[in-house]
Amino acid sequence: MPRCLQFLILSLAFLSAAYAGDPAGTVTVESNLARKQEPRQQDRIWSGVILATNPSTPPKPIPPELREYEARLKHMFGYSQFEIVGSSTEVIDEENGRWLVPSQRYSLNIKARRAVSKEARGGYLLNLELFQEKRLLVVMLAKVAPGSPLFFRGPECGKGQIIIVLQVLH
Repeated sequence: MPRCLQFLILSLAFLSAAYAGDPAGTVTVESNLARKQEPRQQDRIWSGVILATNPSTPPKPIPPELREYEARLKHMFGYSQFEIVGSSTEVIDEENGRWLVPSQRYSLNIKARRAVSKEARGGYLLNLELFQEKRLLVVMLAKVAPGSPLFFRGPECGKGQIIIVLQVLH
């Protein structure tokens, strides 16, 4: 017996058994392809403007948002005190993608798109523009992923330095 005929007979047997068990005469067939997936919750990005200094008095405790990265920050930037002077958490919008870090003097303009490489681990490629008031200071392209924040130096400020932090949150 040809395979297509066997398939047709099995299909008819399945359907007739299904109809026989359902008095309303309906059959529900469900597959993973037909099932709509829940929309994925949008990723968010936390951004911070940090003032890094070496005070003459004992340094203040590091803010909770930065505690995990304290040793890294001290080693990378050479400062002992880190204060958040502005921060924001925004939904990443790949279509519009632009938002600003709330700080009186510094803002960050970002256009994000999802990174497709395996190394990105659910991260994003960011086109960044850092402004001091309305003056453009830095333009750069960076990759940022969950658990792997981006830290970069901004301008010097008094006896310290501005540091910008970006962290993807799921």
